[in-house]
Amino acid sequence: MKALNKYIIPAVLLFSLAACEDEQTPVLGLQKKAEFNPMEVSAVAINKSNLTEKFPKISWSPADYNGASVSYTVKLKSASTGKEVVLGETVETFLELDNSAVNTISSGLGALPGIEGGYTVSLVSSVPNTEVSDEAENTLDLKIQPYDSKSEGIDWNYAYVAVNYPDFDFEKSYIIGDPEGDGTYQGYVNIPEGAESFAILDGKTLEVISQDNTLSSDGFVEIVTDADGGINISEKTEWGLVGSATSGGWDKDTKMEFDEKTGLWTVVTSLIEGEFKFRANGGWDINYGKGSEDFTLAPGGDNIKITNAHAYIITLNLANAGKYTYSLEETDIQLSSSSLTLPGTFNDWNKATKDYVLTSEARDFIFDGVVYIDKAPAEFKFYDDGEGTWLGIAGDMAEDGSFKIGESDGENIKLEKAGYYKITVDQKKMTASIVATGWELIGDAMEFGWDKGIVMDYDPETKIWSKTITVKAGKFKFRWAGSWDINFGGELTGLTQGGADIPISAGTYKIVLDPENATASVTKQ
Repeated sequence: MKALNKYIIPAVLLFSLAACEDEQTPVLGLQKKAEFNPMEVSAVAINKSNLTEKFPKISWSPADYNGASVSYTVKLKSASTGKEVVLGETVETFLELDNSAVNTISSGLGALPGIEGGYTVSLVSSVPNTEVSDEAENTLDLKIQPYDSKSEGIDWNYAYVAVNYPDFDFEKSYIIGDPEGDGTYQGYVNIPEGAESFAILDGKTLEVISQDNTLSSDGFVEIVTDADGGINISEKTEWGLVGSATSGGWDKDTKMEFDEKTGLWTVVTSLIEGEFKFRANGGWDINYGKGSEDFTLAPGGDNIKITNAHAYIITLNLANAGKYTYSLEETDIQLSSSSLTLPGTFNDWNKATKDYVLTSEARDFIFDGVVYIDKAPAEFKFYDDGEGTWLGIAGDMAEDGSFKIGESDGENIKLEKAGYYKITVDQKKMTASIVATGWELIGDAMEFGWDKGIVMDYDPETKIWSKTITVKAGKFKFRWAGSWDINFGGELTGLTQGGADIPISAGTYKIVLDPENATASVTKQ
């Protein structure tokens, strides 16, 4: 019996332990729901003058979960589209927002600028780190009229390009316009990747002018409509400056960078006394010069004159509803060095090497060039003589040859094979890329058509390039390092710069190029 007694717990002790446990673990039952307080106003029209002001305060009485701490999630739902989004999360019993934030949120819910829409504000209270939650006692009905700053100052007919309509976010949508009043709408639009179609909505009434217009590619393109409802979409465009005032003269563009948030193209570069124009894709098919008014642009317009040599911030605005403009702002922003050298094992780590150089003609911190590494495996770094800094690889190189660069922590960059390489360094973004390059075959007879070349094999002893390849019936040309600045076409016995496309029948061929003598041969295998 004694052995059994030590395992018996008195009933009174058992009761006291249970009571103690109940006291330490409160029951998280809802005692009182949160409840919205009436708002000062139930309708808000957002406009230019109040865009940066505070939105009417949203407040509520607290929820009670037996005294436990509570957090709140406030949501906004559109009555017209049914879309809902979280306005904010807080442990306070109020939420304060700016009109600009609510404007952006309503745009994402499919609101129409300048048109009042109905919304419901709801609230969920919850106990942190538990699954305990409950909806508020009530909701708020609210009317919001959003505002689109892009339409400010447009006093001519304009329209929105709504990509993937009926989804419509006016803050992310571009505007095309009819500044001449001739019934033709035009403007540049940045088509996001994966977009399949777009609609055009009248800018003032927001009625659909046309929809289900198909897209063949993404990128920054010009859309032009005509009075009969026809729509033309340009090829994808990349923009730059060209002219006697620029570092590349009339032969090579100073490239501009596109900002998806603003829709503007910008570059910081030095200009000398001279002239320039804006053009797309390094050619003259699409170019703009001086328009009839100051800082406006006209297709094929006169050259823009520069009388004061200086560093400038140059902005190209092709998103202003068909009336294209530019700006020139003198700046003291520091320019980059004009070049980087490539000291490495192939040149005894010579920092002053003249054979391994990347240049930045615009001094915009972007350097590029084609170099021939004749000794491999090789190791090297980039050296900025102007700053006296070494730049090496930081992390691993991706399959496409891109990698991050670092200064003090940068390691040697390694190449396993000798050959020609196209190298680009962005000293602002601290990124770089290395891609094998050289003379390539390009054309509709080749695997990648006219979009991408196929690099030929190089023999350093003979300086001859060759490639055994299967082709389709069509045409091709020889192109150097992925650029049309240097390309050969015409007769194989006497190739010429920029010569005609070379015809070829379907089959497998060994194609040989002697660039020094501008000759080639095509032998069927």
